[in-house]
Amino acid sequence: MKIKPEKNQITWGLTVFVVGVSLMLAYYVIFDGNSIIQALSKMIDSISAILIGIVIAYILIPLLDGLEHKLLMPIYKKRGYDVSFAENADRGKRKQMRGIAVLITMLIFILILYSLFGSIIPQLVVSLREIVNNFPRYIKNIDEYSNMFLANNPELQAFIDSQLDSYYETLSVFVTKNLKDYLPQVSSLGNIVKTASRSIMSAVGILFDLVVGFIVAIYVLNSKERFTTRGKKLAYALFKENFANELVGGFRFVHKTFESFIGGKLIDSLIIGVICYVGCLILKINYPVLISVIVGVTNIIPFFGPYIGGGAGALLLVLIDPIKALVFLIFVIVLQQFDGNILGPRILGGSTGLSSFWVIFAITFFGGLWGIVGWLIGVPIFAVIYALFSRITNHFLAGKGLSTETADYYDLAYLENGERKLLSDKSNTRFHAVKEESTIRRIFSSKKDKDNKKK
Repeated sequence: MKIKPEKNQITWGLTVFVVGVSLMLAYYVIFDGNSIIQALSKMIDSISAILIGIVIAYILIPLLDGLEHKLLMPIYKKRGYDVSFAENADRGKRKQMRGIAVLITMLIFILILYSLFGSIIPQLVVSLREIVNNFPRYIKNIDEYSNMFLANNPELQAFIDSQLDSYYETLSVFVTKNLKDYLPQVSSLGNIVKTASRSIMSAVGILFDLVVGFIVAIYVLNSKERFTTRGKKLAYALFKENFANELVGGFRFVHKTFESFIGGKLIDSLIIGVICYVGCLILKINYPVLISVIVGVTNIIPFFGPYIGGGAGALLLVLIDPIKALVFLIFVIVLQQFDGNILGPRILGGSTGLSSFWVIFAITFFGGLWGIVGWLIGVPIFAVIYALFSRITNHFLAGKGLSTETADYYDLAYLENGERKLLSDKSNTRFHAVKEESTIRRIFSSKKDKDNKKK
């Protein structure tokens, strides 16, 4: 005789299983977290080439879509071919169009990389070499400027000299100790060969990851609809209709947020870098290519990026000419005001929907977790989390028949049997709704005011 379990028994069994697995995971995370982190690191390292390819493809998807919709589809339509995603469309021609679009996209990508490495990188190398060669002269300039400034401030000069002597002594001890520890390790020929071999293998590994990532990017671009289609198929197979719809919609929101923010930020930073280069040429600032690359690259980091780029450029120029450094700082401040108030909003729009406070929080939090990567992707990740909590909050509010508009809670003191009690109504005194008199006001209020209050 077959025993068929009841539905509630299956539900309880699955619940117990999920709880048990969750408890085990929690135990390992709390008491053996380093092993899990190391395992995850090894796993990520093993698929680093795949991740690089996915990132490259994700960045290039807007370019691919633009080529298809703005250039290739109209050409095929004029020739009488339907290459849309309708059921009666010509699938063969659509595959052909996709292949052409992927080829053009990757050629543009290669051209951009060639321009970067073929024109900008050599100029950066020349600038850095020139800085190294002229470094003694720059130090002499700083020494002359500092002596000129401190000539009339003997007390300040004595303080700075004492601090420099202290730092020099600490640095000497640090360098001497580390050299004593390090020199025996590299003294033998075998250790030198091992170090060189590791460096060569690391370079070969990076090159291999880039080549594989390039190939993976081609496959992802060519089959991006297939991945999304199978994802939707799996969602509707496993979950109920409403939940599956919410899940698919959530992934669309994540994609839209990341695509708008990352793509917009790259374009915005490129434009800022070009404007900075032109401005440096007009102002006759030294090393315009190097400084513009620094400003453009750091501009990708939200909020803090402009300050990092401007500070790094000014620090470099201080060694050459402090007046030019001051001019550059003023120029960067004006440039960042233009970016923050005019260019950035037009390109990014409301891609994140976060206030300045939450942007700073996201950069600080995810930057502490993942370093530079966290600075770059922390804002869109937190924007998705923020939107999820907002959606859940609004869902529960609507279920209770309450307003989901944030503005409706600005003057709210409390709810009483579903009725809104307002802060502006002084008769609503429950739950500390009435603002208490400040300590300073109580101290300095006159006896007459106190008597009037008692009356």
